[in-house]
Amino acid sequence: MAEIKLFRIDSRLIHGQIITKWLKVTQADKIVVVDKILAADDFMKEIYMAAVPKGISVDIYDTDEAMEEWDRDQFGDGKALILVRNVETCLSLYEKGFLPDSIQIGELPNGPGRIPVYKAVSFSKEEVEKLKALYDRGINIVLHIVPDNPSMEFEKVMKKFGL
Repeated sequence: MAEIKLFRIDSRLIHGQIITKWLKVTQADKIVVVDKILAADDFMKEIYMAAVPKGISVDIYDTDEAMEEWDRDQFGDGKALILVRNVETCLSLYEKGFLPDSIQIGELPNGPGRIPVYKAVSFSKEEVEKLKALYDRGINIVLHIVPDNPSMEFEKVMKKFGL
């Protein structure tokens, strides 16, 4: 059973801040990406995997495959950093029985119907309502871009959305 060091929602998935900051802080030796788009694209999978330092394993799954791996051996041995691209994937995992203790939110870009709340993080009202349901079940949610900078508690996001 892998020890989950960090469960993070970040639209960029594996990127420089993950490689240079979060891997060091968490001391993770594996990255598990759950994303249906990336899991279906062998070329892009190779690019993402090539960005990761030697000694760090990378597994990329769609949601169903991730749950099969979780049910089989909870992502194997080691210390895992789990990445999902969006709130939708996070909720899908939760509904299928994957229950993280905490969720860290990195980058969720701005766009139509989204409200900026903290640095590079924007939400739709629907996303905040769905995350609030997880928060109300005792899952800690925090917005945190890089370890060197302060984080923002999810309570402030809920207030901004009137929840």
